[in-house]
Amino acid sequence: MRSPLWFIVAGAIALGGIAGAVFYVQPRLGGIEARLMRVVVPGSAVLTLREAGRYTIYHERKSVVDGRYYASERADGLSLRLVGEATGAVVPLSESAGNSTYAVGNREGTSIFTFTMSQPGSYRLIGELPGGRAEPKVVLAVEHGMLGAMFQTVLGAIAIVFGSLAAAGAIVGVTIWQRTKVKT
Repeated sequence: MRSPLWFIVAGAIALGGIAGAVFYVQPRLGGIEARLMRVVVPGSAVLTLREAGRYTIYHERKSVVDGRYYASERADGLSLRLVGEATGAVVPLSESAGNSTYAVGNREGTSIFTFTMSQPGSYRLIGELPGGRAEPKVVLAVEHGMLGAMFQTVLGAIAIVFGSLAAAGAIVGVTIWQRTKVKT
């Protein structure tokens, strides 16, 4: 390992790790985006919730739904209800405890409500503005597990980068050590 070519190998491993992290993140971002169910309110939409657990409702300040761009900085006075299609039971919504946000592509969202789903199924999300106003249109995104998936993606990318940098650093260190050993 005394050859200076090992420095090139170490550089290639480091660059390969960075490229690997990019290739790791790219397809996963699309998967995270696909987890979001979008609803334009005022109005209603039926959501098919396939898993029990905690869901978060986000207000998307910038969004595209069905090829139409929406921008709404605020959703003042918006009231939401979530009702089971089969039972008519109202699912209680709670104000989001934390202020979680995301920005993926040209979409930006801020959490506004959470709810816990005990039974998967079809549920109608109804959004109304005060006085029955029809404007401004507001885009809501409903998700389950998106932040966990984002966290996992970021940690995976960091592990790939640091793993490759550690391997490259080890090669450089051993090469330097071997080269200095020969000189003495």
